[in-house]
Amino acid sequence: MVRSSATPPHVSVIICHHVGRTLITRCLESVYLSQGVSYEVLVVTSDGTFEHPQATVLYEQGGPAHKRNVGTVRSQAKTVVYLDDDVEISPYCLYQFWLWLKEHPRCGMAFAKIYKMEEGRRDEFDDAGSWLTWTGFLWARAGNGQCDNGQFGEPRRCLSSKSATCGVRREAFQRVGGFDRDYYILGEETDLAWRCWLKGYEVWYVPTAVSWHAFGCESLKPKADYYTIRRTMTYGCRNYLSLLWTNLGTARFTIIFPLHLSAWLVASVGFCLRGDNRRGMAVLRGLQEFSSRLPTLLRKRSRVQSTRVVSDRTLFRHIYYHPHFSYYLTRMYRYLTTQLHG
Repeated sequence: MVRSSATPPHVSVIICHHVGRTLITRCLESVYLSQGVSYEVLVVTSDGTFEHPQATVLYEQGGPAHKRNVGTVRSQAKTVVYLDDDVEISPYCLYQFWLWLKEHPRCGMAFAKIYKMEEGRRDEFDDAGSWLTWTGFLWARAGNGQCDNGQFGEPRRCLSSKSATCGVRREAFQRVGGFDRDYYILGEETDLAWRCWLKGYEVWYVPTAVSWHAFGCESLKPKADYYTIRRTMTYGCRNYLSLLWTNLGTARFTIIFPLHLSAWLVASVGFCLRGDNRRGMAVLRGLQEFSSRLPTLLRKRSRVQSTRVVSDRTLFRHIYYHPHFSYYLTRMYRYLTTQLHG
């Protein structure tokens, strides 16, 4: 139910929109079928001509991290649900986020079970939780093209998942300082979730909150149009390095960060050896942008590490996973051939 003007809603829904109308129309239609809770809808968009008769539309330039912060400031509910403009949600998705955060007061952030949106693939996973590995990259347990046979039907603590559909407790959002707008896009949700953990909150995968995502669906969102080299290579390299630099404790930083940095250098060389100099140079630009931000990142690391209340030894019981080595080979091959992270 949409909230009445006099009653604060149970949930504030914040949708990041950039360009295009088809996918966000489907997104909004699914949101307004929501049941079980009252809600308000805020669309934060770069499109100055976008309008909607029911949603509050905020016009703002910038990446998703910044837009989510802007929307959160203008929202009212204690539970905030973030949606990308290329998702559809189930009728009880908002209710499940609200209920989970209500019944689990230590949870600061929760992620949905996400499927592919494309017809004929709507039982294929897009994401079902991610955990940190010794390489510094994330292990996404729902493999590409993997169908749902009930294998990920239980809630589980995780490091993060995709911000395409996630819920945050407003109190936790405010305590950790919101999304870091310097990420622009890619990895900003993992940074926020990690900082929630460091402040003593938990982060959960909640399979009863369900959505469908157009990521990796060529008929809905062609890779060439949306997943640019700068986004996948430069931002990927820059933001992963920033994520580890800021949030890892000292002992694990000295091991994981150098390995991760080396992996990006190997990726750059690998692209160039394949004759793909554009992508190889894009990775190097990511390294350069990371290096140029080191003074700022040093201050961020000092602030985050000096105020953390959970040790890595305790935290890694919940956010770390060590998959078989074949996983890394498959992941690297897919990245070199498709340039997609997820």
